[in-house]
Amino acid sequence: MLTPDQITALAPDAASLKAGRGLATGRKWESAGGDAEVLWGLAMGSGKEPYQTRVSLTDFATKCSCPSRKFPCKHALGLMFLSAGEPAALTQKERPQWVTEWLDARTSRQEKAAVRAEEKASQPVDEKAAEKRRVQREGRIDDGVALLQQAILDLTREGLASSAARDASAWENLARRMIDAQAPGLASAARHIADTVLRDASVDEELPLELGRLYLLLHAAGNRESLDEVARTEIDAQLGARSDESTRFPVEDEWFVAARHVEERDRLITSASWLFGKQSRRWARVLRFAPVPQTVVEPWPVGSTVKAVLQFHPGLFPLRATPDGDGLASRQRIDDISDPGLEDLLTRFASALAASPFVRSLPFLMRLRPQGRLLIDETSRALPWYATDDHALRIECIAGGRAVLMAGEWDGRRLTVSSIADGLAWIPLTSQQP
Repeated sequence: MLTPDQITALAPDAASLKAGRGLATGRKWESAGGDAEVLWGLAMGSGKEPYQTRVSLTDFATKCSCPSRKFPCKHALGLMFLSAGEPAALTQKERPQWVTEWLDARTSRQEKAAVRAEEKASQPVDEKAAEKRRVQREGRIDDGVALLQQAILDLTREGLASSAARDASAWENLARRMIDAQAPGLASAARHIADTVLRDASVDEELPLELGRLYLLLHAAGNRESLDEVARTEIDAQLGARSDESTRFPVEDEWFVAARHVEERDRLITSASWLFGKQSRRWARVLRFAPVPQTVVEPWPVGSTVKAVLQFHPGLFPLRATPDGDGLASRQRIDDISDPGLEDLLTRFASALAASPFVRSLPFLMRLRPQGRLLIDETSRALPWYATDDHALRIECIAGGRAVLMAGEWDGRRLTVSSIADGLAWIPLTSQQP
C-alpha cells in the first residue's frame, strides 16, 4: 500500500502536491480502480473528455492524458492519494483497455532494452579502446587536480580575506571546470565552498579548514600510487569515481530511515537519506538520483523501518551504501534504537576523522532537549546547535521543554536537526522536495 509520505516524496513541486491532495476524493473521479500492479482512473477536468490517468505500483511510473508537463502530474498524485486515503473509491476491478495497452507497451520497451543491454554485454570488450578511454580520463582528472591545486595556492598567497577567495561565482566556475575534467567529486567540493562555507557566519574559521581538506585531497590524488589499496579507493571516491560493485560488502539489518535531504542542481535531483541499523548500530548514507523533470522514487518514507541488505561502498570510513532491493518498509516504535548520547557522538566523530580526514559530519539519533542555543542530552551533556529562527521555534514547540528523539548531524562545531519525534509521529524538518 502507498503511504502519504511516499506520495509526497514523489511530488515534483509544492503546487502539484497541493493540487494532488485536492483530487484525493471519489467525487473528483468519473471512475477509478486498481490492483496489485497498477492504479487507473478517469479524472474530471476542464477538458471535454476525462483525463486517463495511470500509475504503475512497481516503479511509480505514471501517464496521464492531461496537458501537464510535470511528472507525476496532479491527477496521478491525486489517484495515489485516493488509493491511500479512500481505497473504497477504487471500485473498478477490471483493467480498461487503455491501461492494459500502456502496461504492454512499457513491458515491450523494457524487454527490448534488456535485450539491447544483453547484446552489448555479450559483445567482446575492446581492451585497447577501453584502455585509451581510461588514460584520457585520468589525464583530464590530473589536469583538473593541477588546476584546482594552483588556484588554492594563488588564493592563499593573496590572502583568504581577499575578495577573490570569497567570490562564490569564481568557485562555481572552478566547479564547472572540474566537471569538464571528469572529477565530479572535486566539483562538489568547490560548490560546497560556494554554497555553504562562504555563506557561513564563521567563514573566517571554516574557509581555511575547507581549503586545507581540499588541498590534502589534491595532494593525495597526485600521490595515489604510493598509497595502500583502501586509501586509493577512498581518494578515487572523493574524486567522483564509482566503486567496483565486487568490492562492496553487505550488511543486513532493520534500518530506520532517520532523515532525508532532497536538492536539485544542474537539472539533477539528489535525494540523500540517513539510515540507522537497529542491530549493527551503524549508519548508512543512501543516495538516489533522477534527472529533471522526473522525480526521485523513495520507497522508504522518513520515519519508517525497513529490513534490507545494504551494500556498503569501500573506503577509509564507509558510510555510503546502495540498497540490495527495495525491502519492505513498516512503522514501529523507535525509542530503543537511539544513540547513547553526545559523548558517544564526539567519540565517533574523533574516530571518523582519525580514519578519514574527508569526513565533514556524522549523523546522530538521540533524545535531546533544546535550551537556548544548546541541545542537552539525558546525561546533561550539551553542544551548540544551529537553526533558523523559524526552524528553532518549531523544534522548541514540539519539544515543549522535554528531551525528545531527534536526528541530525554534527560537523565538529555545531549540531543541526533534520527530523524530530512528536509523540508517535516522526516529522522531517528538511524539504522533501527539490
